[in-house]
Amino acid sequence: MEKRSQMIVVFAGMVLAVAAYYVQMGSGGSGYGNVDVAEAWDLIADKADLVILDVRTVSEYESGHLEGSINIPVEVLRGRLSELNPDDELLVYCRTGNRSTTAVGILRENDYDHVYHMDGGITAWMSAGFPTVS
Repeated sequence: MEKRSQMIVVFAGMVLAVAAYYVQMGSGGSGYGNVDVAEAWDLIADKADLVILDVRTVSEYESGHLEGSINIPVEVLRGRLSELNPDDELLVYCRTGNRSTTAVGILRENDYDHVYHMDGGITAWMSAGFPTVS
């Protein structure tokens, strides 16, 4: 009987791990979800149509941002969703990852399913030595 209990515990743990993976990665485990800055760099290099969304304030954006990014501050994102295409792949970032986490939630609530979130934001990006433009 003890062996059966151990197997159930192991199986339950596996189910929880798979569920946590799918929750993190978004709908259907499509690969969308959190990426570190090195993965973000690769995405930008590999996906010519990737939309890079900076959700910081205008002044933060003007002080330095990822090349090719567009700026829609998280505070006004709901009112400016029409500027984005729900079918596009989006890479979302902010300064450290807090506001961009909120932005990803807003996007997903509005059927934007192809969303990558850059962990650590532009702070981690610059710490890793990746370039910015102003």
